[in-house]
Amino acid sequence: MRRIIFAVTMLFLSLAVSAQKKEIHFEKLSLKEALAKAKSENKSVFVDCFTTWCIPCKQMEANVFTQDSVADFYNKNFINIKVDMEKGEGPSVKKMYTIEAYPSYLVLDADGKIRNKFVGGMSAKDFIANASKGLTANNDEANLNARYEHGDRTPELMRAYIRQKIKVMEKSRAKELNNELMASLTPEQKASPENWFLFGENRYTMYLSDFSSPNFEYLAEHWRDFVAKNTKDTVDKKLSSVYRQIASWTLNGFYAKVKPFNKKDYERYKTQIRNTEMPDKKQLLVMMDIAIAAGEKNIDEVTDLFLKNLGSFSEANRHILFDYVTFARTIKGYTFPKIAGLSDEITRTSGNPYLVSLFKSMKERYVQKAN
Repeated sequence: MRRIIFAVTMLFLSLAVSAQKKEIHFEKLSLKEALAKAKSENKSVFVDCFTTWCIPCKQMEANVFTQDSVADFYNKNFINIKVDMEKGEGPSVKKMYTIEAYPSYLVLDADGKIRNKFVGGMSAKDFIANASKGLTANNDEANLNARYEHGDRTPELMRAYIRQKIKVMEKSRAKELNNELMASLTPEQKASPENWFLFGENRYTMYLSDFSSPNFEYLAEHWRDFVAKNTKDTVDKKLSSVYRQIASWTLNGFYAKVKPFNKKDYERYKTQIRNTEMPDKKQLLVMMDIAIAAGEKNIDEVTDLFLKNLGSFSEANRHILFDYVTFARTIKGYTFPKIAGLSDEITRTSGNPYLVSLFKSMKERYVQKAN
């Protein structure tokens, strides 16, 4: 009887173990040790570059690393290690491989050379596909790295390389490559359509052409060259979006995190705006005055400028009234004494239901409090 009970128990335990999900086996090795083991076993190294506070890192670990197909593929082909980018050898690995977003994943050959790099949360299918590319040198990351290392500096290579470095979130490297490319081009080449992605409104904007970038300064001073090669509407929209961003970020406090407030900078922005032919240049000049008043913490001046001018603003420019609310709430004890006038003017002129609703609710709250 005992033998039967033992056999049944072992059967259930065996079934329970087989029913458990597999997972990537991460070895407790340093990078140096992992590379040595990879060389001895003729494998590649997979490095999960994570931080303890990264939510997508945790989601990948819980939902993707534990899928059978993922575990089978990674355990078969790689020596897998996890490196906390903020502890131990993490900071040195971060610097060595330019890790600027989390999670970042590295596929390395046994000499520590990058075979592929990919970033962010993704499906199990994509996670396997990206790692598969790292098993050969035939992928964008490896090819572009190799061409650059061998001295290729053609504009075609540099453009592709900049795009790739932003794709893998090597933002600082992309900026360095951008500066290298710009130094090699003539003014006519810089303004050409194939280089517009370095200046225009697109997925690269926040890394290459926001208000604090050399590219935007160049565009602002040479906008006529770009109009001749692209379209005026395209160039105007880019310029307008950045000046709007300057005003918005000054009101909501983000600007100060990039550079300290200096009135001379805003006067320079105003000079740049005056020298353009943007349809909304008058509005943007007012927005710069609003930004200056906000930088000087003059809430009354900010409010009066809005009251006087918001009726003439485009809907896109009127959007910074959301940031006005954020700014006003940083003024201790501010009770929005002119909220009724602002709300009425917004209701009269705006087609944005969220903006209208916000100011109506604020009017009800603060006017009733005042009474």
